Amino acid sequence: MAVAGRSRPVATAALALAATLVALGMLEVGLRVAGVDPASAHAIGGFTVYDPVLGWRLAPDRDATFRTPSFATRVVHGPTGLRGRPHPEARTPGRRRLLVLGDSFVWCWGVPMEQCFTERLEVRLGAEVVNAGVPAYSTAQELLFYERDLRRYRPDAVVLVVVPNDPFENAEGYGPRFRLANGALVAPTTPVRRRKSVAGEWLQAHSRLWAQTTYLAAVLRDTVRMWRAAGVAHAADGPGYTPDTALPSEKSWALTEALLDRLAADVRADGARFAVVLEEMPEPMIARLRAWAAARAVPCLPLGPAFTAARERGVRVRLRGDPHVGPDGQAVVADALARFLDETALLR
Repeated sequence: MAVAGRSRPVATAALALAATLVALGMLEVGLRVAGVDPASAHAIGGFTVYDPVLGWRLAPDRDATFRTPSFATRVVHGPTGLRGRPHPEARTPGRRRLLVLGDSFVWCWGVPMEQCFTERLEVRLGAEVVNAGVPAYSTAQELLFYERDLRRYRPDAVVLVVVPNDPFENAEGYGPRFRLANGALVAPTTPVRRRKSVAGEWLQAHSRLWAQTTYLAAVLRDTVRMWRAAGVAHAADGPGYTPDTALPSEKSWALTEALLDRLAADVRADGARFAVVLEEMPEPMIARLRAWAAARAVPCLPLGPAFTAARERGVRVRLRGDPHVGPDGQAVVADALARFLDETALLR
């Protein structure tokens, strides 16, 4: 009798677990039958997969809605993971090819792909423009991404978009950590730690219920944050996501410049031209990066003046409630970059 008594709680727990699994299965099927599209409010969680070298990379063949309290847009990744139209490795005879490297700025966070500056450039230039933006990437990740995956596209020119958080993330971010030894750049030798679990990554790719639940939780969290901020800072069309911390340390700058040197050398060794575009950032950072570019004869385009002029014309450069560049700002970037490419003859 004692054994039977002890088995009742086990049986009850097993029945409860089975009922829960059945209910979850029914919810999963119901969401699919109802046509509820997968959605994510987090770029890393919803649109990337783990990579031991890079830390994360864009999830291949991903088609989901990127939705936050500020925007909702469909994001489609092709077989290689890049956003937008797939580009074959083989070049189209007689057509120039531009590769644009960067983080969420290049990935065109929160903006439909057809409004992204790389798409606008492709139409305007008549050249192929490969969008190689990955959310939250540092210079170190962009360098490794180019060396391992992107150089096979054999571009005529490579443009790297540098954002103000790059020097910080190169030294202390989630991604791969290079270091300097006697002035020489030393690559990391251990795999990058995961930012999300194996189970969570699998569920995000295969379960509508998981995707919807994590999405709703993220929206609730972000909405509470916006309420606490009273919406003042979020509503402003200010200078992007410039860190509110101190300027990068000399160690961070030295590491960042060494990474830029190696990427520039890689691109030139591949027979392509290299240029940098600078997001809005504090003037001392702009001056440091412009000095680096001038010393190495690297064409450099700061976007700050174009954004300032656009705001004076009444253009809203950034998304409402989000520091990333919005649709109208994407047009400003495309115009500035098209003029820059023409003036520097980068694709000629």
